[in-house]
Amino acid sequence: MTGRGAPLTFLAVITGFNTDVQYEGRVFHVQTEDKGLDNPVVESLVYTGGEIITSRRTAYTDLARSSDYSEAEVARRMESQHQAIIREILSGRFDPDGPKPFGYNIITNRALDEVVLDFLSREVGLEQIRLEMTEQQTFVEGTAPELSLRVIAEASDRPVAGAKVTVKLISTREKPREIFSGTTAHDGRIEAKFEIPPMPGANAAILLQAEASGNNAEIKQLVMKAPASS
Repeated sequence: MTGRGAPLTFLAVITGFNTDVQYEGRVFHVQTEDKGLDNPVVESLVYTGGEIITSRRTAYTDLARSSDYSEAEVARRMESQHQAIIREILSGRFDPDGPKPFGYNIITNRALDEVVLDFLSREVGLEQIRLEMTEQQTFVEGTAPELSLRVIAEASDRPVAGAKVTVKLISTREKPREIFSGTTAHDGRIEAKFEIPPMPGANAAILLQAEASGNNAEIKQLVMKAPASS
């Protein structure tokens, strides 16, 4: 990762989770990312009103040193921490008056089971999504990749239809540029085709983003230089 004031650099693969959560008229932004194998920590930051109000850092040194290490397990730990913080926000942890009991602001003639079902249905809508490449891809300047992507709900592994998927090119030479946009099919899948131009003298990365029902997921990956012709 790039430190504050450090030169711009890119890691090979960086995944993260970003979610906006509304509670009692306030919007909390939760951001979770992996700091990388050189600093094996999952870090979550919670913002509101442009200020960081809390952070959480969980080391995974045990996993990083283990033969069982995998990016999938790191992603699982990231998502677990991310979802735990979202639940804390919705339970009122950051409310000045403390957590509210379930149903405190419900005035209704409906039966309790109807209220509970409605509450649960709204909670399902908050389920975090995950963006996946069905096959690992190496991005190279001057090529036209064809990606098979999938958007799924994290907790249930169900496909997410109608999710907006965009691909952006980020470089040190120009502003981020969108090079693909589309929506997932009923099975949560989408085929993305785009071109990566040659960029001599510049570093670049591909940013894959998915958005559904206010939830977001992304993958960042370095663009490699084309091999020098002999």
